[in-house]
Amino acid sequence: MVAKGAIIGFGHIAANGHVPAYLETPAVRIEAVCDSHPDRAELCRTLLPGSRFYSSAMDMLQKEDVDFVDISTPPAFHAEFILQSLSSGKHVLCEKPLVLSQEDLLSIWKASRTAGRTVVTVHNWRYSPILQKVEAIMKDRMIGIPEEIEYRVIRTQPSVAVEAGASENWRLDPDIAGGGILVDHGWHAFYLVNAWAGGMPKSVNCTLENRKFHNMQVEDTAEVLLDYGHSVGRMFFTWAGDTRDNSIFIKGDRGEIKVLDSDILVENDRGTSRISFDHGLSHGSHHADWYTAVINELLTEMQNPKLMGGNFSEAACCLNLLLHCQKSSVSGQTVKIEDWRNNA
Repeated sequence: MVAKGAIIGFGHIAANGHVPAYLETPAVRIEAVCDSHPDRAELCRTLLPGSRFYSSAMDMLQKEDVDFVDISTPPAFHAEFILQSLSSGKHVLCEKPLVLSQEDLLSIWKASRTAGRTVVTVHNWRYSPILQKVEAIMKDRMIGIPEEIEYRVIRTQPSVAVEAGASENWRLDPDIAGGGILVDHGWHAFYLVNAWAGGMPKSVNCTLENRKFHNMQVEDTAEVLLDYGHSVGRMFFTWAGDTRDNSIFIKGDRGEIKVLDSDILVENDRGTSRISFDHGLSHGSHHADWYTAVINELLTEMQNPKLMGGNFSEAACCLNLLLHCQKSSVSGQTVKIEDWRNNA
């Protein structure tokens, strides 16, 4: 059975990341696309022949008999379209960050339960070949129990995310993006490091600053220190670097994993081994090849009600950590992390 879908927001990520993966997934067919910019209609016809184009999300949701909606708008508009989709009886796939406030998260959680529909956030970095291999190494206990985790992302400028018809990058508008580099890259690091550490941290100390782009309204650099009790997590993200690079270091009680962009080095009592990949984690930005697994994750939750909510809980933890990071930076202090469900 083919799952029918619709897309709200037909910008760079949808056109260059999502659509190629949909076209490679026989179990899914995109029936309609909605975007507030009419000039995206031509691109829609080119990439998705036979699909219908709308400029109103409500109009599309009322007219189209689809099973799920892919929301790929800027973050500030996610909550509105998620709630509209759920109230129309559709499952939801949404780009990260899922939402930007605890209030919106709880509203969506309740609406999802009422509608009996799932909400899945695009956590595609875990499906990169490199990080899939890291996961396998961790599961095989090749380095033992993690004690220290360091996650670094270095870029030379802000990520480009310009809507069709817009002249400015919405990622630099705090009201639309919700923050700078921490929102852009931190969300992915949160669910990855939490999984490696085995849960949510107990506290966080975060510093957000502008090291290069001093006139930007959002931070270009973020430093995060996480206390998991049994282990420590350190994160560093910047748009102010001289080179483009990704690196990860995981030290266990029996060895260490080093991810140096396109290479994995594993050091333990057996010696040192290197695994090389054609492309590093810093290569590209759309990652269409990682998105196919996200689609399958959505389909799995759609087809098995018992699995619904797994991804949502992970996304809720990411938002919770993001908000505590921002709180820590404002206060200049270490902040104890509260469970997001305490306010549910």
